[in-house]
Amino acid sequence: MLWQDFEDLVRDIGFRILGASIGQFKAGPDGGRDARFDGTPNSWPSASAPEKGQYVLQCKHTQKADACCSHEDFKKLMRKESPKVKKLAADKELSHYMVFTNRTKPVDEDVAFREKFKKISGVTNAWLLAQGEISTLLRAHPEVWDQYEEEIRNPLRFNRDDLIEIIHDFNKFIKKANAQPRVESLRHLGLEDKNRINGISEAYFADMQRHTMPQFENIRLFLENPRHERDLILYRDTADDLRGRLRAMLSAGTVTTLEAAMDQIRDEFIASDQRFKGKRRWVRTFIDYMYSTCEIGQNVDPAQAPKA
Repeated sequence: MLWQDFEDLVRDIGFRILGASIGQFKAGPDGGRDARFDGTPNSWPSASAPEKGQYVLQCKHTQKADACCSHEDFKKLMRKESPKVKKLAADKELSHYMVFTNRTKPVDEDVAFREKFKKISGVTNAWLLAQGEISTLLRAHPEVWDQYEEEIRNPLRFNRDDLIEIIHDFNKFIKKANAQPRVESLRHLGLEDKNRINGISEAYFADMQRHTMPQFENIRLFLENPRHERDLILYRDTADDLRGRLRAMLSAGTVTTLEAAMDQIRDEFIASDQRFKGKRRWVRTFIDYMYSTCEIGQNVDPAQAPKA
């Protein structure tokens, strides 16, 4: 799973075992992300003996296939969390601490984790929930797994991190080159027929012409620059992922037009990650650019397709 999907999965588990008042995972000043719950849980640590308190949930996701809680990188992560837990407990904002990870976990690491954090004054209980515990919770709440199974098994997922990296690099390119919008590029796109086939409204196209198309030539120059070869690779992967995501949304009937699907994807990106702050306009610009170059959407003529 992508880290964003993992956070969503953990929050849905928390919704079942703790309660509906669990908060969203949010980035703190140090970049760490956590969610909160205050009250009496539905069924944690058990339905017969739920523990009332101030819960802090954290996600520690990794892309490493063989990652384990006994590895030094994870132990280093938890050492960094210790002073934060102490402060929250001292401020009476934390009495119960839960860490969810997609790593495996030896029994001795579970014991060490509990002992380490329960020694902190004000901490009543602490749990390290790794692959085994998360699998058990999913079996107990199959409705949660049903929400994610198709998406997890579908390789065509839109990786936010790739687009974030592209946008950060493009933003630097624009500032360094003092690049100006190039309105003359608008005359050569000829997208009216494609708009009709894909259900793109005149209002959306007019907005595209005014706000995003003037940057299309700058995007082309940015991607063609040999110094930005990595960004070009990420861009192609992102366009491929987005094409699959849009196709799935339209096939499932969750949206009725490509325009609505592109708007929904853009809004999800902007709302989901603080790293887009100050650069939100580029999300729409890159999605519109992918549409204009026929990397997403139904094409009218194969000759329109971009050259490899």
